Amino acid sequence: MRFSKEFKVGLFTIVSGALLYYGFNFLKGTDFFSNTSKYYALYETIDGLKVANSVIVNGYSVGRISKIRILQDRGNQVLVEMTIDEDIILTDSTRAKLYNVDFLGSKAIELSIDDVGMPIEDGDTLISEIDKGITDFLKESAAPVADNLGITIRRINEILLGLQGSGEKINSTIGELQVMAHQVNGIIGENKEELNNVMISFQELAAQLSQTIKRIDPILVNANGAIEKVNALELQATLDETQELLSHVNTTLDMFNKGEGTVGRLLKEDSIYSNLNKTIEDLDSLVVHINAYPKHFFAPLGKSRKKIEKDLARDKN
Repeated sequence: MRFSKEFKVGLFTIVSGALLYYGFNFLKGTDFFSNTSKYYALYETIDGLKVANSVIVNGYSVGRISKIRILQDRGNQVLVEMTIDEDIILTDSTRAKLYNVDFLGSKAIELSIDDVGMPIEDGDTLISEIDKGITDFLKESAAPVADNLGITIRRINEILLGLQGSGEKINSTIGELQVMAHQVNGIIGENKEELNNVMISFQELAAQLSQTIKRIDPILVNANGAIEKVNALELQATLDETQELLSHVNTTLDMFNKGEGTVGRLLKEDSIYSNLNKTIEDLDSLVVHINAYPKHFFAPLGKSRKKIEKDLARDKN
């Protein structure tokens, strides 16, 4: 079967129109091959949100913006219609947050679906939120910086006001320092020869001190040697005396051990000890007798031996 050119042109036009219509609606967010539900959200401003922008849940696209219109009877609020896969179950606590997708300002709506809440039906309105963009963030961050900058500028102005007139004082001080420097240079120039003589005298004195120190060094070395020798002699003499004393002590102890001398015989011989003990006993008896009969010894003519023996015998009886 042969088709006429007119038929082919008509068929091509119909197919092209269908493809154009489908593509246009697809770009608008209309999906002809999947079941979807429509939900709405009200915003004060959408800041560049466009039809066909994505609706996202946890980073995954679940729908598109299908329509945007302004409600003039409600203070020019913006009503956004979202076409979402019907498999996505939304609740009355779901929030539709408008946020920036990238730094270029592309917008999208992110759905925050909570487990709590009752499921909502097709055509219900979600809770709307607007995320702070980079501009808002910069405004909030720049506000304190601007305040601090203003305070800093005011302080700098106060410092500059306080420094008014200080420049003249500084110039005057510098001038005085320059005059003083010229005066010092003049004094040095006038006394240059004397200063040179003083420097030469110092150098000669330093040389003489150096030579004197070189001469004193051997004397100090000899003096140290002499002191060491004297100390050594004194120590040796003390050691010799100590050794001699120890020798005498050892000799004396040997004599005591051998029984030589009075002390040695006293320590070694028992007879001397016995005689000494007998003498002490006799002295004790004599003292007792004197205490008992003093008349036997201290009478004018004393008593005879017979009378003394008679008195002693009478006392015993």
